[in-house]
Amino acid sequence: MKKIVLTFTLFFQLTIIFCQENEKFVIIKNTKNWSKEIIKFPIDWVPELAVKGFEELLFSPKWKDKKSDEFWSLVMSWNIKSKSRFSKKKIAYYFKSYFDGLMEPNHWAKEFPKPKVTFKRSSKRKLSGNMTFFDGFHTGKILTVNIEVEQYLCKKSNNVFIIFRISPKAKNHSIWKNLHQLKLRTNFCK
Repeated sequence: MKKIVLTFTLFFQLTIIFCQENEKFVIIKNTKNWSKEIIKFPIDWVPELAVKGFEELLFSPKWKDKKSDEFWSLVMSWNIKSKSRFSKKKIAYYFKSYFDGLMEPNHWAKEFPKPKVTFKRSSKRKLSGNMTFFDGFHTGKILTVNIEVEQYLCKKSNNVFIIFRISPKAKNHSIWKNLHQLKLRTNFCK
Protein backbone atom coordinates (compact mmCIF):
# COMPACT_ATOMS: atom_id res chain seq x y z
CA MET A 1 0.00 0.00 0.00
CA LYS A 2 2.86 2.37 0.85
CA LYS A 3 4.39 1.74 -2.58
CA ILE A 4 1.13 2.63 -4.32
CA VAL A 5 0.78 5.87 -2.32
CA LEU A 6 4.43 6.74 -2.92
CA THR A 7 4.15 5.98 -6.66
CA PHE A 8 0.96 8.04 -6.95
CA THR A 9 2.53 10.96 -5.04
CA LEU A 10 5.64 10.91 -7.22
CA PHE A 11 3.56 10.72 -10.41
CA PHE A 12 1.39 13.64 -9.23
CA GLN A 13 4.42 15.80 -8.42
CA LEU A 14 6.08 15.06 -11.75
CA THR A 15 2.84 15.90 -13.57
CA ILE A 16 2.70 19.27 -11.80
CA ILE A 17 6.35 20.01 -12.61
CA PHE A 18 5.93 19.17 -16.33
CA CYS A 19 2.70 21.16 -16.59
CA GLN A 20 4.38 24.20 -15.05
CA GLU A 21 7.34 23.85 -17.41
CA ASN A 22 5.03 23.65 -20.43
CA GLU A 23 2.96 26.63 -19.24
CA LYS A 24 6.18 28.63 -19.00
CA PHE A 25 6.41 28.44 -22.81
CA VAL A 26 2.80 29.25 -23.66
CA ILE A 27 1.82 32.62 -25.12
CA ILE A 28 -1.24 31.69 -27.17
CA LYS A 29 -4.18 29.51 -26.13
CA ASN A 30 -3.91 26.76 -28.74
CA THR A 31 -7.65 26.05 -28.91
CA LYS A 32 -7.29 24.57 -32.40
CA ASN A 33 -4.51 22.12 -31.43
CA TRP A 34 -2.28 23.37 -34.23
CA SER A 35 1.26 21.99 -34.26
CA LYS A 36 3.59 23.97 -32.06
CA GLU A 37 7.26 24.83 -31.94
CA ILE A 38 9.19 26.78 -29.28
CA ILE A 39 12.45 28.59 -30.05
CA LYS A 40 14.42 30.38 -27.33
CA PHE A 41 15.96 33.81 -27.94
CA PRO A 42 18.62 34.77 -28.84
CA ILE A 43 18.67 32.75 -32.05
CA ASP A 44 22.06 32.17 -33.68
CA TRP A 45 20.72 32.67 -37.24
CA VAL A 46 19.20 36.08 -36.31
CA PRO A 47 22.01 38.08 -34.64
CA GLU A 48 20.01 41.31 -35.15
CA LEU A 49 17.31 39.97 -32.83
CA ALA A 50 19.49 40.35 -29.74
CA VAL A 51 16.75 39.83 -27.14
CA LYS A 52 15.99 37.40 -24.31
CA GLY A 53 12.85 35.32 -24.26
CA PHE A 54 11.26 32.84 -26.63
CA GLU A 55 8.94 32.46 -29.56
CA GLU A 56 5.96 30.17 -29.91
CA LEU A 57 4.94 29.10 -33.42
CA LEU A 58 1.49 27.62 -34.13
CA PHE A 59 1.11 26.16 -37.61
CA SER A 60 -2.23 25.58 -39.34
CA PRO A 61 -2.69 21.86 -40.14
CA LYS A 62 -2.01 22.31 -43.87
CA TRP A 63 0.45 25.20 -43.73
CA LYS A 64 2.93 23.22 -45.91
CA ASP A 65 0.34 22.28 -48.56
CA LYS A 66 0.69 24.66 -51.54
CA LYS A 67 -2.81 23.74 -52.76
CA SER A 68 -4.51 24.38 -49.41
CA ASP A 69 -6.18 27.61 -48.28
CA GLU A 70 -4.12 27.18 -45.09
CA PHE A 71 -0.77 27.36 -46.93
CA TRP A 72 1.75 29.51 -45.02
CA SER A 73 -0.91 30.38 -42.41
CA LEU A 74 0.43 30.50 -38.87
CA VAL A 75 0.57 32.44 -35.63
CA MET A 76 4.03 33.46 -34.51
CA SER A 77 4.30 35.01 -31.04
CA TRP A 78 7.23 36.40 -29.11
CA ASN A 79 7.75 36.80 -25.37
CA ILE A 80 10.64 39.25 -24.97
CA LYS A 81 12.18 40.79 -21.86
CA SER A 82 11.61 44.53 -22.17
CA LYS A 83 10.43 47.42 -20.00
CA SER A 84 8.66 49.12 -22.88
CA ARG A 85 6.79 48.41 -26.11
CA PHE A 86 8.68 48.32 -29.39
CA SER A 87 8.24 50.93 -32.10
CA LYS A 88 6.73 50.03 -35.46
CA LYS A 89 10.17 50.50 -37.00
CA LYS A 90 11.84 48.12 -34.51
CA ILE A 91 9.16 45.42 -34.95
CA ALA A 92 9.56 45.63 -38.74
CA TYR A 93 13.36 45.44 -38.41
CA TYR A 94 13.23 42.41 -36.11
CA PHE A 95 10.63 40.65 -38.27
CA LYS A 96 12.56 41.26 -41.49
CA SER A 97 15.83 40.15 -39.86
CA TYR A 98 14.13 36.99 -38.63
CA PHE A 99 13.05 36.05 -42.17
CA ASP A 100 16.44 37.08 -43.62
CA GLY A 101 18.05 34.40 -41.48
CA LEU A 102 15.20 31.89 -41.73
CA MET A 103 15.20 31.69 -45.55
CA GLU A 104 18.96 31.82 -46.05
CA PRO A 105 19.66 28.07 -46.03
CA ASN A 106 17.62 26.60 -48.88
CA HIS A 107 18.14 24.29 -51.82
CA TRP A 108 16.52 26.44 -54.53
CA ALA A 109 18.78 29.44 -54.91
CA LYS A 110 21.99 30.97 -53.63
CA GLU A 111 20.89 34.49 -54.49
CA PHE A 112 17.40 35.86 -53.92
CA PRO A 113 15.86 39.15 -52.83
CA LYS A 114 15.77 40.05 -49.15
CA PRO A 115 12.34 40.25 -47.48
CA LYS A 116 10.41 43.50 -47.78
CA VAL A 117 8.21 44.27 -44.78
CA THR A 118 5.64 47.06 -44.60
CA PHE A 119 3.61 47.83 -41.48
CA LYS A 120 1.02 50.51 -40.78
CA ARG A 121 -0.17 51.37 -37.31
CA SER A 122 -3.88 50.67 -36.84
CA SER A 123 -4.02 51.41 -33.09
CA LYS A 124 -1.69 51.90 -30.10
CA ARG A 125 -0.91 48.19 -29.94
CA LYS A 126 -1.82 46.94 -33.43
CA LEU A 127 -0.08 46.97 -36.79
CA SER A 128 -1.06 45.50 -40.13
CA GLY A 129 0.90 45.03 -43.30
CA ASN A 130 2.57 42.50 -45.52
CA MET A 131 5.86 40.91 -46.35
CA THR A 132 7.24 39.78 -49.69
CA PHE A 133 9.97 37.18 -49.30
CA PHE A 134 11.67 34.21 -50.88
CA ASP A 135 9.96 31.01 -49.70
CA GLY A 136 12.97 28.81 -48.97
CA PHE A 137 10.79 26.13 -47.35
CA HIS A 138 8.08 25.02 -49.75
CA THR A 139 8.11 26.63 -53.21
CA GLY A 140 11.45 28.29 -53.96
CA LYS A 141 9.44 31.27 -55.21
CA ILE A 142 8.66 34.80 -54.09
CA LEU A 143 5.62 34.90 -51.79
CA THR A 144 3.62 37.74 -50.26
CA VAL A 145 1.86 37.25 -46.94
CA ASN A 146 -0.49 39.52 -45.04
CA ILE A 147 0.36 40.15 -41.41
CA GLU A 148 -1.55 41.41 -38.40
CA VAL A 149 0.48 42.33 -35.33
CA GLU A 150 -0.59 42.84 -31.72
CA GLN A 151 1.72 43.99 -28.95
CA TYR A 152 1.16 43.78 -25.19
CA LEU A 153 3.33 45.06 -22.35
CA CYS A 154 3.42 43.41 -18.93
CA LYS A 155 4.96 45.94 -16.54
CA LYS A 156 4.93 43.43 -13.64
CA SER A 157 7.39 41.10 -15.34
CA ASN A 158 8.96 43.52 -17.87
CA ASN A 159 7.87 41.44 -20.83
CA VAL A 160 6.55 42.40 -24.23
CA PHE A 161 4.33 39.95 -26.09
CA ILE A 162 4.14 40.35 -29.86
CA ILE A 163 1.69 38.25 -31.86
CA PHE A 164 2.03 37.94 -35.65
CA ARG A 165 -0.90 36.39 -37.54
CA ILE A 166 0.34 35.46 -41.01
CA SER A 167 -1.33 34.23 -44.22
CA PRO A 168 -1.04 34.84 -47.97
CA LYS A 169 -4.85 34.90 -48.13
CA ALA A 170 -6.78 38.19 -48.28
CA LYS A 171 -8.09 39.48 -44.94
CA ASN A 172 -11.68 38.54 -45.83
CA HIS A 173 -10.75 34.86 -46.31
CA SER A 174 -12.03 32.32 -43.74
CA ILE A 175 -8.49 31.40 -42.61
CA TRP A 176 -8.34 34.75 -40.78
CA LYS A 177 -11.23 33.69 -38.58
CA ASN A 178 -9.14 30.69 -37.49
CA LEU A 179 -6.06 32.87 -36.96
CA HIS A 180 -8.07 35.29 -34.77
CA GLN A 181 -9.48 32.47 -32.65
CA LEU A 182 -5.96 31.80 -31.37
CA LYS A 183 -5.61 34.47 -28.69
CA LEU A 184 -3.14 35.56 -26.05
CA ARG A 185 -3.59 33.47 -22.90
CA THR A 186 -5.60 35.35 -20.29
CA ASN A 187 -2.96 35.17 -17.54
CA PHE A 188 -0.06 36.33 -19.72
CA CYS A 189 0.89 39.08 -17.25
CA LYS A 190 1.96 37.38 -14.04
